[in-house]
Amino acid sequence: GSTFKVAVIAAALNEGVVTPDDIIDCERGTWFYGNRPLRDFHAYDKLTVADVLKKSSNIGAAKIALMLGKERLEPYLRAFGIGSTTGIDLPGEEAGIFYPASKWTPISITRIAMGHEVGVTALQMLNVLAAIANDGFLMKPQVVEKVIDAKGRVILRSEPEVLSRPIREDTAATMRRLLARITEQGGTGRRAALEGYSIAGKTGTAQKPIGGGYSQTDHMASFVGFLPAEMPEIAIIVVVDTPQPLHTGGQVAAPVFKDIAAELVHYLDIPPSAGATAGTGIGI
Repeated sequence: GSTFKVAVIAAALNEGVVTPDDIIDCERGTWFYGNRPLRDFHAYDKLTVADVLKKSSNIGAAKIALMLGKERLEPYLRAFGIGSTTGIDLPGEEAGIFYPASKWTPISITRIAMGHEVGVTALQMLNVLAAIANDGFLMKPQVVEKVIDAKGRVILRSEPEVLSRPIREDTAATMRRLLARITEQGGTGRRAALEGYSIAGKTGTAQKPIGGGYSQTDHMASFVGFLPAEMPEIAIIVVVDTPQPLHTGGQVAAPVFKDIAAELVHYLDIPPSAGATAGTGIGI
């Protein structure tokens, strides 16, 4: 779903093919590419790249992906961990679905840009956002910090492990600012906003795949993000399977994210944004 736009736009910004203020023609809601229509949930005329992300325009994201090109997009997505396991210390992890660019159809890049033709685990998507929070470093998620024997001796300690660095520090900082706009007025994730804290995140509303196509009635609604946006401490993903009657990530998953975040900032004693201090890493 649309949470995937985060990786695509981050890649384009990192390559310098767009800036946040560049204007994208979103075709008033319907755009034909390869003789196939691509539509937005709401019709937009022209949007900045920043607002393509804030409003979650499918057309805008597709055009940005085309500007980047598949030869550059695929390596970025793989550097973000798409199509491979994270290596977390739990059994049964799936790698997801991500075909090499050599197998993409002429319209694939416009669909991958909005999260079609690709399958990710919730952990993979969360790790993409955590990489942005971690100044562009994609970290290996870990469950066990250390193992201590009966005499109190540490027999195993997990150290931070960098898997890759898909984007530069300045690009990550720009993305944090852009993602924080999504929870502000006019953004798709405004229901995730938490008083006193800046929330950076992205909504997703993925149609569930059925018989070679996508369902028009069943969805996976999600919101993934981190806080405080300027000096992140925690990252959270919420995924809701087939919500009814409301079905969008902004309507269904974002409020749950807010409720979880409200409990966590108190439990972990995270100060409000104005007085936030840097953490040692992103907890998942």
